[in-house]
Amino acid sequence: MSIRIHHVTKRYSRYPALNDVSVEIETGELIALLGPSGSGKTTLLRVIAGLEFPESQGSVLFQDRDVTQLSAYKRKAGFVFQAYALFAHMNVFENIAFALRILPRKKRPPEAVIRARVQELLAAVQLDGLEKRLPTQLSGGQRQRVAFARALAIEPEVLLLDEPFGALDAKVRKDLRRWLREFHERIRLTTIFVTHDQDEAFEVADRVVIIDKGVIQQSGTPEEVRKNPANEFVRDFLDL
Repeated sequence: MSIRIHHVTKRYSRYPALNDVSVEIETGELIALLGPSGSGKTTLLRVIAGLEFPESQGSVLFQDRDVTQLSAYKRKAGFVFQAYALFAHMNVFENIAFALRILPRKKRPPEAVIRARVQELLAAVQLDGLEKRLPTQLSGGQRQRVAFARALAIEPEVLLLDEPFGALDAKVRKDLRRWLREFHERIRLTTIFVTHDQDEAFEVADRVVIIDKGVIQQSGTPEEVRKNPANEFVRDFLDL
């Protein structure tokens, strides 16, 4: 699914978290929103998700469908957050199945379909055989992959990741970055992830969108951005 952000502005009181932001994301792209703390990258992700709404003049389009005023549920987006948000009293299987079991009755699959879908996702995130374990019995990287599987259970049209590896140590982060890149190559689901870690962004993303003070400073492939920084901020931020 393609995503189009047109002239989005978002203010908190008088503070412009986003200032006339426009960006286009092609179907199947993996985009990194990169910037320092307070740059507006998480706000932009939340606007895309339907957790925040732009000022009157901005718009968000999913595959040319205007979703600007639609709720997050109606946008059919999958979310993965830094803190996993797994249910400690549920095993891996039930954590993943939960996303399907809370669907409205008319949209909820039969139990047999739910079980088959969970097994399919366990294989996809390489957690076969761990379905009976509790979150406390998993490593940080395994818990994050459970969170990925749960986000994918509803078959989202876009996957949104907010600092998904931020709570992990350096080695696990590196392993999961490689896993995410390989996983994306298999599923080719339009994916947007927020990070302040430039190594993470440049290693994983097809395209990097650098944001500062609510304004997009540069958008391009990792190679383009490194070879031709658009301005002094990008050059300093990337230490080029």
